[in-house]
Amino acid sequence: MSLLDDLQEDRDTQIKAVCIAFFLIAFPVYFNMASSLKDVGTLGGSSGAVGNYSVDGTYSYHAIGDDIIYVEDGTTVSISANSDAGDVDGLNIVAVRVTMTNTDDESHQGLTCNVPPLPNQDDDVTGMVMKEEFTGSATGTGITEVVAEWHNSSIVGSNVSGLSENEISSMLEGGDTGFGVYALDISVVVNDAQRPGCTVTDEGEEVEYIIELVSLEYTITPVE
Repeated sequence: MSLLDDLQEDRDTQIKAVCIAFFLIAFPVYFNMASSLKDVGTLGGSSGAVGNYSVDGTYSYHAIGDDIIYVEDGTTVSISANSDAGDVDGLNIVAVRVTMTNTDDESHQGLTCNVPPLPNQDDDVTGMVMKEEFTGSATGTGITEVVAEWHNSSIVGSNVSGLSENEISSMLEGGDTGFGVYALDISVVVNDAQRPGCTVTDEGEEVEYIIELVSLEYTITPVE
């Protein structure tokens, strides 16, 4: 019986023929795909070759709220701001920065007030800025900066190894997080040095603040 007759009449022979044809087609396709994936990273991994990259970036700041408020001792003033107040459409928003400025304006009266050590003491001004689960806080006097961020700022201006370009990019993209409503709380704790013969009056602080969104433009360059 000829091979053609076997193919026509023998079911086992037909199955064997189909399997051989399948593997003759499938194996070249598989190895071609594997070769292509190898060029862009490990199979199942991120696109882009794993290697050494230089990461450079430029930050820009976009005001969305500012004011001067008086915060009484032991109290907190809550403020809200929206990204719509800034021209930030299409930007890569990766953080928010709040800068608070205050000048201690306490007064003192009495015979011993001018005797060293002077009774002046700086008050504690605390700011807390919140965007979804991202929070930043700081306490100071004079000029105090508060930052909350949702990107990996530590790799900006450095060389990164063992990651693909796409993996690095994902660490620097803010996505939609930076758009919407922000909450800011400013509180004051007065510090004074009352002493015999000197009365200190300090009921709070006048605080000037500015809320700025932080955008990042970056480049990722292979390093040989």
